[in-house]
Amino acid sequence: MPTTKPVVCLSITTALALSTLSPPLYAQSEIFDGQSGTISDIGDVVQIALPAGALIGSLWIGDTEGAWQLTKGVAATAAITHTMKFGYERLRPDGSESNSFPSGHTSAAFSGAAYIHHRYGNTWGIPAYAAATFVGASRVWANRHYVDDVLAGGSIAVLSSLYFTDPYNNSDLVVVPSFGENHIGLAMSYTPGLNGPKDKRPNQNTEIWGEKKQTLLHSYSLLVGGFDTEKNQINEVGQDSFDLYDFSRESEPNTYAAAQLRWGLDESQYLSFGFAPMEARDTTILKQDINFGGKSYHAGSEVVSAYRNWMLSADYVYKLLADSDWILDVGGGVSIVGQSIRLDNINGENLSEYDDLFFTPAASIEAGYHFTESLSTTIGYRISGLSDFDQESLWLSINYQLNDRWATSLFAGQINQTTDTDDYYNDAQFDYGGFAVTYAF
Repeated sequence: MPTTKPVVCLSITTALALSTLSPPLYAQSEIFDGQSGTISDIGDVVQIALPAGALIGSLWIGDTEGAWQLTKGVAATAAITHTMKFGYERLRPDGSESNSFPSGHTSAAFSGAAYIHHRYGNTWGIPAYAAATFVGASRVWANRHYVDDVLAGGSIAVLSSLYFTDPYNNSDLVVVPSFGENHIGLAMSYTPGLNGPKDKRPNQNTEIWGEKKQTLLHSYSLLVGGFDTEKNQINEVGQDSFDLYDFSRESEPNTYAAAQLRWGLDESQYLSFGFAPMEARDTTILKQDINFGGKSYHAGSEVVSAYRNWMLSADYVYKLLADSDWILDVGGGVSIVGQSIRLDNINGENLSEYDDLFFTPAASIEAGYHFTESLSTTIGYRISGLSDFDQESLWLSINYQLNDRWATSLFAGQINQTTDTDDYYNDAQFDYGGFAVTYAF
């Protein structure tokens, strides 16, 4: 991780000046082409309109406590997002700046959307989430962010809002039918404090004497860290092989962000849904001629590569030792993998590309031990594949339960995968690691 500059203001001002005056790096390659237009412009507006509109709306109905909760959530999200931007210094997909991870537009938009949802419920929350999702999609469309940038930015905002925001007791707003000789309609009245202070509601984690403690079966986890390429060998049918590991790898370790949703069916079984988008973009001066995707790249020329692997997983998992300190979970499910490999000369006009989508069955096992009620460790293995694609993933995690709802983890793992299509063969290995934050509900 880079060291902090002694004069922060001067460093930031200089960086901004350079990014404003200098043309985008690698601007001639189609891989680095950005897009602008109505979609991007709307996203720029909505990322501000969502939190601003939420604040104005809360103040309009007299919900000052909610406005303060929104302020804390937005401030925490912004602090985390921009700290990580300067820490990771990830180059944007268009090569313009080294502050891609996480997406600030997306985190700002989801700060407003998540607050609206957590404070006022689904009626307002669902449209707000749709608008925030549009903002994230617009950043990927404009080639300003990778998908994991957007995933991390949105998740940081949602988790921050969950920490700071309490549901609003909207019974102060009374809606009743109104009938008359010449009309029919609804009459609405709003009386602040009609149902008591909004900030004095019992905490959802509070255990009331005589009542059964709430069982939280579901959880959402954000995993953040980095990954290194150990090998990424590509062999097009009838051509000599080459390895993307031999490219500059200046961006490594690449950022790593993944999301996992566990939906408990009962205390011994659950459904697990995961999304892990991995992308790497590097350059090299070739030492040998390469033929790929019907294009030729000659020794001595500068070439840029773009490798993308998005995996969506869905598993049914059964806890064999649900009532024990030991952990032994087995599962089965499916994986959907989208893989793209692109090459181009640094000055463009020689783009080659393979895009593939794979559907594969999967099986998993995870074992571990609870040392205390708060501390546990697990090791897991998941395999998926068919004839044209197979993947093995091995991971280790140390987990700490902060309270009934919040937990954090340190994790490390390795992914090995091979792709064997009619056009090319790809053998790749990635090491990854980082930390996770989990919220149970």
